Amino acid sequence: MSKQFLYNTEGRHATWLELFFDLIFVVALGQVTHFFSHAHDGHLFDGVWSRFLLIFIALWWIWVGHTVYSNRFDTDARKHRVATLALMFIVILISGTVDIEMGKNNALFVGLYVVARLMIAGFYFTSASSAKEKEVFAGKKGLLIIIGALISLSSLLFTSPYSVVVFFAGILFDMVVPFLVRSKLNFCPIDREHLVERAGLLAIILLGESVISLSQGINDVAWDTTTIITASLGFFLICMIWWIYFDSFPLLIHSKRDPNGFAILYSQLFTYMAFAILANMIRHTILMDLDITAFRFMAIAGMVSFYIGKQVAYFVNIPEYRYAIIRNTVITFAIVGASLLLSTPRDILIGMCVSMMAYIVLNWQSQIKLYGKVSM
Repeated sequence: MSKQFLYNTEGRHATWLELFFDLIFVVALGQVTHFFSHAHDGHLFDGVWSRFLLIFIALWWIWVGHTVYSNRFDTDARKHRVATLALMFIVILISGTVDIEMGKNNALFVGLYVVARLMIAGFYFTSASSAKEKEVFAGKKGLLIIIGALISLSSLLFTSPYSVVVFFAGILFDMVVPFLVRSKLNFCPIDREHLVERAGLLAIILLGESVISLSQGINDVAWDTTTIITASLGFFLICMIWWIYFDSFPLLIHSKRDPNGFAILYSQLFTYMAFAILANMIRHTILMDLDITAFRFMAIAGMVSFYIGKQVAYFVNIPEYRYAIIRNTVITFAIVGASLLLSTPRDILIGMCVSMMAYIVLNWQSQIKLYGKVSM
């Protein structure tokens, strides 16, 4: 295998190792998603939302760290494969610490997260020694990752809720500082097509997990007309989520804005969380085991998260599309808001389906007006 960096090769696509890497992360994220799958007396367990955010964001940030590194420096060499497989094992161990109780396994979770981030920093230092033209960037980037990891590690010195704040401060440092000092880091160019492809691949696998959740929900109830109709609506909603998410995807590849991919990467966090939330919302619609107030909160949380994740990247990268984005989103949420006033989860689900159908039609009209054709 040539030692040439893959992002310098023409027509680069995700490697088989990267696909394997994404699958491991979906398994780990599935553990977190499972928090929302059970209800007790019509309500989710106490602390489920805060625990979900803590673990989901930490796992996502490990994925982002390795994805960004691979985008710029991956050679698909044997040592990189071995190191990535080792990182995947750490992620599996992290998924084993996942639990609904905030205090249980907390120190082990934080420790494994820090190990994963330090491994990614090691990737950069290794690349700095083998790529002289990118040595400054790789070295500084690795150092910033170490500082962020140490901030998160120091959370073990505090008690909750301060420990959670300090842990996230380390992640926030990782996210914000490179953006603020990007001119001083001598940033290497990203392979935009590869970055968008990686984001889309993880999304499509997570949507597959949504279908699994739908299937499990059907297995847990007796088959009747109501179950079949609800399951059909759930699958229809998942299909429309796929359509909305991928319909304009090529526009992100060809945009000249956001040269370092921050908007694309960071917005995906909300999209991925939305997939988890909406999948479980569909499950609870089938099982009819969630209080209507709790169900409404889950529905609006999933929809808001989905449209934030979907729209931010386009708003930043496609300026001529901004008016259509705002208009289409406002109309969609007007329908969603009206749907939340309905009395049963199934009726709310129908309203959500109508809102997404409306968005697809509006987006189709916007594409014709702006580009004279539709992308799909």
